[in-house]
Order: sequence, then C-alpha cells, then structure tokens
Amino acid sequence: MEHLNAVILAGGSGTRLWPLSTSSFPKQFLPLPSGQSMIQETLARVAPLISPERVWVVTGRSMAGLVREHLPSIPVSHILGEPVGRNSAPAVAWIAALIAQHDPQAIMASFHADAVVANVEALHQSLRLAYQLAEQGYLVTLGIKPTSPETGYGYIRFADPVGEGYGHQAFFAERFVEKPDLSTAQSYLEDGHYVWNSGMFIWKVEAILAEMRTHLPELMRKIDIIVSVMGTPQETSTINEIWPTLTSISIDNGIMEKTKNLVVIPADLGWNDVGNWEQYSSLFPSNAYRVGAVGSHVSLQCQNTFVYNDTSRQVYTIGLEDIVVVEMDDKTMICHKDHVQRVKELAESQQKKG
Repeated sequence: MEHLNAVILAGGSGTRLWPLSTSSFPKQFLPLPSGQSMIQETLARVAPLISPERVWVVTGRSMAGLVREHLPSIPVSHILGEPVGRNSAPAVAWIAALIAQHDPQAIMASFHADAVVANVEALHQSLRLAYQLAEQGYLVTLGIKPTSPETGYGYIRFADPVGEGYGHQAFFAERFVEKPDLSTAQSYLEDGHYVWNSGMFIWKVEAILAEMRTHLPELMRKIDIIVSVMGTPQETSTINEIWPTLTSISIDNGIMEKTKNLVVIPADLGWNDVGNWEQYSSLFPSNAYRVGAVGSHVSLQCQNTFVYNDTSRQVYTIGLEDIVVVEMDDKTMICHKDHVQRVKELAESQQKKG
C-alpha cells in the first residue's frame, strides 16, 4: 500500500461532551482509558500501515498547536488549520488537492479524530480491501454492522456485491439515509442491508477531486486558488479571504449522495463515535451496578451512573440512577442519561452568553 496517505479530520467542537469538551479543547483531545487522547489513538490505529510523513490533519487554526502537541511525529506542514469550520467537503477537497500535488497516484484514507475502534485488526483488513478497490477507481467507505437500532447515526443501504478479500466483502452503496427515528432504525436492522455511516472513506485523490469538480465545481475553483499559493507569502491572506466564502457542506451531502461510484465494506470494528456522555462513559470501566468514575468519587447505592471529576474535590453520590455528573473547577453539569443529546443545546446557549 505504497501510495496510501492517512487524513485525520479534527475540526469538530464536540459540544455534546460539554463542559469537559469546549471549543478551545474539543473532544478529540480528551483522554481515553488507555491514557492516550482520541486523536492519538486515531493515529496509532493506522500507524502500522502508514509512516508519519504520509499522515495529514485538517483542524481549526486555533487547534493546530494542540494537534502538534498530541501528534509530534507528523510533519508540521501536514497540519492544515482552517480559519473557520466549513464542514467536511471543503476540508477533504483541500487535503486531496494538496496530496495530489505531492503524489498524483496517492490514495487517501480519511478518519474522524474523535471515534473509537476496539477491533483494530478488522480495521486493518477492511482497509486492505478498500485500498484494492480504490486502486480500481471506486470511492470506498467502511460501514459499521449495526448492533442496535441507533437513532444517532446515519445509515447506508448496500446492494450488489463488488468484490471480497481479507475476510471482508464489498457492495455497491445504494443510498445514504439521515438519522432515522426508532421505528425506522428498527426496520433497517430487520432489512439486513443497512450499515452505520462511519465517516471513514478511502479513494484515489484524483477520483475524489474529479467528483468534486463535477458536483461542487465552485468549491473546487476556490480550493485550486488556495492550493496554488500554499508555501508562498500569499498563503495566509488568500486562505483568510477565500475560506470563509466556501459553502459549508458535508462530504455526504456534497458527494456521497450523488455519486454512482460508491462501494461500502460492512465491518465489525467495535466502533463508537463517542458522540455523547453515554457513549464516552461506556469506554471506562464500571462496577457490577454500572457505576463508573474518572477522578475521585464515592458512591452509595447508585446504578448506571457515571462521574467525571476533573477537580481535586471529593464527589459523593447517593441513590442516583441513570445519571452523568461532570465536575469541573468552575462548573458542574448533572444530566439524566435519557437527555445526553441535549447537552449540545446547553453548550451552545452558554457559548452565546459567553
């Protein structure tokens, strides 16, 4: 896989893990039980397949320093800082065009910096098959075999087989569907042809750039201007001028829903996109009553409760069920597990005030 480049998309603000995750310290930098941060584990997972000089990161400009701190092995010139977030399509277009300058034959695999994969061997095997299919010109995505009728994820329906290898099969992707309600999600599971959209993509840089020129020509025109001045004195001023004018659109809406060239490899990766406190807390060990904690915590007769104590204070809980407690130096957040998706609302309202 000599032409393989890895791209880590690290622009997210992680508002659903507020108040631990903030715009200045978002969730991809949060610690996992291993002691590594999510972005460090993202790199570590692909490190056996790709040398650090073929790894790229797109992040917010204000986070570029944090990325350098967490990933010191990556060349500084490979960490691209966006002045403002414009969703994933512009980020992918920028990085693909830049990689194509270095190696027109390059194949890029893109990963979000804030997901967890428990089954790393399955990831490697599915990436090997994806690489072979990308060489043939396909756009490839890894789909996660669903384990429950999850309403927080997008789904992909797949149809006819395309190829197989390394213990995995690939199928033509039939359609992308947005996050469903519970009964729809249940019907997807029963159908058996649906996978969760992991946001992991593998393709020739030339193949994705051709799709961009077809479906998002205006975006590509502006990206070409930016890439043409990279490494010159005009770089920063040009990016500052053009980047905010880019359409904010996801790679899913911009390309994946329109292309006829997409194949999906269903994989059992032990994947968790750590999208809320329920998912983050599930990564940490808990006792027989499903009570877990990070930091100092004493509990009496609690069930299904998670405490994240980021202070030197003691936290005590008694008789709580289905609760998340986040204790910071300057704020405390207590949330019922049924309402973890609403933490985002709280974070956004506080940002407006602040």
